[in-house]
Amino acid sequence: MLNGRTALVVEEEFLIALDIQRMLETLDVGQTLFARTASEAEQLRAHWPDLGLAVVEVRDHHTPAHDLVEQLRNTGVPLVLTTSDVTLGRTSRAFPDLPVILKPLPEDEMTSAIREALAPRV
Repeated sequence: MLNGRTALVVEEEFLIALDIQRMLETLDVGQTLFARTASEAEQLRAHWPDLGLAVVEVRDHHTPAHDLVEQLRNTGVPLVLTTSDVTLGRTSRAFPDLPVILKPLPEDEMTSAIREALAPRV
């Protein structure tokens, strides 16, 4: 599905980030870049043109992550959002067109969300 492309994982919790990487490896990711915060992800901006996917942890009112999502979206990077905020549900109020996965990130839901993110927009 990812055909060797690079993915960016923005996740505060290291073990969750590793679990996401494991899921991405089953989908043929080439390289996984990690950032714990939006600020760290922005430091990887030189790699953004090569990204085939970004998985970004968001909170409903966490502006730095929302700004990061908007910046990535503006560069054309396919996005999947993750959250532990149950009020976000399946979609984010800030980004209703992006898939949102509630933690603990079931693998089948992650795969489905990635498929949705990579689908051509009509």
